[in-house]
Amino acid sequence: MNISYSKYFLKRIQKRYKDRPVLRNKVAKQVSLFAKNPRHPSLKTHKLKGARQDQYSFWVEGNLRIVYVFNGHEVIFTDILTHDEY
Repeated sequence: MNISYSKYFLKRIQKRYKDRPVLRNKVAKQVSLFAKNPRHPSLKTHKLKGARQDQYSFWVEGNLRIVYVFNGHEVIFTDILTHDEY
């Protein structure tokens, strides 16, 4: 599976890392797990609803999620946000 990152995602994740440097390891672990098995139960992967109905998300920690879309055989990470920010 090919994973790419939107410019918006990279901007948002850098801000999160600046606020919480320890988050870097947690994100790396979850992204690695996602790359191996996007439906791993610990990721809590699910399809979003409403304005984000064409997007999916997976769990990082607490209520923090990574949002992504499919583009053919590629997955594009588009945002990192809390469950409340959906």
